[in-house]
Amino acid sequence: MSLCSTPSFTGTAFFLWDLDHVSELARQSENKTLLLFSQVYRGMAVLSRERIEDLYRDIREYVRANSTSAKPTSSPEEVVASVMAFFTDLFPLAYHHSADISNKDFTLDYKECLKKSFETISPFGDIPAQISQSLSKSLEATRLLLQAFRVGAEVLNTTDTLLIDEGGAEHSECHDSLVKMTYCPRCLGMAGHAKPCSGYCLNVLRGCIAKYVAELDPPWNGYVEGVESLLIAMKRGNNDAGVNADVVIRNLDTKISAAIMHYMEKGKDIDARYSV
Repeated sequence: MSLCSTPSFTGTAFFLWDLDHVSELARQSENKTLLLFSQVYRGMAVLSRERIEDLYRDIREYVRANSTSAKPTSSPEEVVASVMAFFTDLFPLAYHHSADISNKDFTLDYKECLKKSFETISPFGDIPAQISQSLSKSLEATRLLLQAFRVGAEVLNTTDTLLIDEGGAEHSECHDSLVKMTYCPRCLGMAGHAKPCSGYCLNVLRGCIAKYVAELDPPWNGYVEGVESLLIAMKRGNNDAGVNADVVIRNLDTKISAAIMHYMEKGKDIDARYSV
């Protein structure tokens, strides 16, 4: 096993684990939202299920697709559109639920009328806009972070291949120098935390890396750019949750419920404008 095999494996594994972590968070939040509707908003539970599933599917696909490709395949604006489409479709269901007319359904034309008036009426207040902004920002930051992990893993793998190739005689000198620098203090009985002097360490690394700078430069620059983009995204986070995807996704069911409760409180005002 080469000296660098463990770091490169760890980088790849961490990238995959974190991607799965975000997907699992979305699945857990989806289950909580479905449970919320089945227990609290029973009148909307059946008809809202497909819309809830679509919303969370969009969340998972945005992170997975954009994090595993070199260039984003979708934009944060699409996340905003998905959230607003969810609440637009939810409006007729919430209106029907609050109107207490379970014995009959609205006509398709009437539902479309309600949807078209969504922006004007703002039945859920500012909550849909708040959710869409925090979700789009946090997912974009997550995409950049996962992309940085992916590029970092590629850099480690490239470095591993170039510096420590046990099957190639041309790397033996570098390999021997790294082994000597790492293990000689231990062989001499020095304390486990003893490190080589900085000058010796730099000389060994220069000797190993100098000939490969041209090959290492592009992936390393890509990694640095990815981290810089992530920092910029974090600085732009100006909502309560910032760009923490964990917080935003975990609280999504609570935010959706708050939006419905907001509508329930102002339902009489909407009833005054619309009647079946």
